Amino acid sequence: MKRYRRLDSIAWWFALNVAGAILASLLMSAAFMQLAGVWARPPLQDAGVIDRVAGIYQAIAAMPTDDRIAVAGKLSATGSPVQWFPSRARLPIPAGSGKLDDNAIVQRLRDHSGNPRVHVLGMDDGDKGWSDLPDAVRHKYVVAMELRDHSWLMFGADERTWGLNRSTRWLLSTLFILIASGLIAALASRRLASPIRHFAHAAEAFGSSSHAQTLDVAGPREIREAAHAFNTMQMRIRQLVDSRTEMLMAISHDLRAPLTHMRLRGEFIDDPEQQAKLFRDVDDMQAMLETSLRFFRQDMHDEEPTRFDLGELVSMVVDDFHDLGQKVRYAAPAQRVACLGRPLALKRALTNLVDNAVKYGLSAEIALHAGSRHAVVTIDDDGPGVAPALIPKLFQPFFRGEPSRNRATGGFGLGLASALSTIRIHGGSLDLDNRKPNGLRATLRLPLPPVPKS
Repeated sequence: MKRYRRLDSIAWWFALNVAGAILASLLMSAAFMQLAGVWARPPLQDAGVIDRVAGIYQAIAAMPTDDRIAVAGKLSATGSPVQWFPSRARLPIPAGSGKLDDNAIVQRLRDHSGNPRVHVLGMDDGDKGWSDLPDAVRHKYVVAMELRDHSWLMFGADERTWGLNRSTRWLLSTLFILIASGLIAALASRRLASPIRHFAHAAEAFGSSSHAQTLDVAGPREIREAAHAFNTMQMRIRQLVDSRTEMLMAISHDLRAPLTHMRLRGEFIDDPEQQAKLFRDVDDMQAMLETSLRFFRQDMHDEEPTRFDLGELVSMVVDDFHDLGQKVRYAAPAQRVACLGRPLALKRALTNLVDNAVKYGLSAEIALHAGSRHAVVTIDDDGPGVAPALIPKLFQPFFRGEPSRNRATGGFGLGLASALSTIRIHGGSLDLDNRKPNGLRATLRLPLPPVPKS
């Protein structure tokens, strides 16, 4: 078991992937070089030698004997290695070797040379006596033919390179090895990288919502142990958040009874002014409890995600504010912006943002833009803006940019915190920036679902 655990580690996975990639690339390289060798050395009848040999044979056979050595030397200088030998004894092909058994080749040479009874010998670098041949003709093939006066012509044939020189062929072979190694290494490491990528996605999803799904335990031993620890941590944090939320909800719920008793007892106060102050404090406390309960419940009771039109959702929020007589302007996009999420929760978040713009900036101007991956909603107001140092604190629960606790000038500091929590659950972001010359801009970004393929 310990040996198996050692072999199942990331170090062994990495070593095996690298070794497999090297072995596969070597095998593919060997196969390529073998095929390249076949291409470079095709059969004798396909190498283009027969036609050239037959033509030279006819030309030299018609020449005087004294001119044949000089002509053969000139032909060799032009790239067609040719040598003339006055007798079979002078021919460097050993006796008993070089006989061509391929009757098709011999017949083609005889037909092209015009001598139907010509003797033909052939050798290549695998035959006995090949090393004894002169360098001038020792290439890849050697063909010898007897003339009518019993002298011999010997021809050397270059290797078939398909128009590519040696350096180019080596370069192509090297590129093939590199490409093959890269592809194999990428495929082999995919299995190792996939669990790490899933781990990162799970961590990002958990950062957006404590109720994200647990991570599948798969991959090498170290990644499985990390995934198990991550799932355990996620479960404990979820239990901690749920217990905290349930406790705060219970406290908020239990405070309703004393507040109701205070209102009932306030009816017996004779001083109208003190009675009004008491009722106002009770109303403020009840409103704070209701707001806190709504803020805590959004983690406990999430609606099911569905596909909806973000433009229509923004229009619904704008219509609600128009019904209240608020100055809200909206530039609707020309096309539909399809989103996937919880429309009721997003509507509450948009309502909080627009309400802040109307409350502190007297008006709101909303714009919706859709890109390839994200939809962007901007909400501008004409207010005095916010000090840059206070902008990060505005997202903290119960923090207010307006220092007083007067309900007439603001809420309880949960609107932006609630909106940010909802937007993060949807995988989006919320930013606040001061406009020039005045005003504040809230920028909401939401990811768009992939377009289904038709």
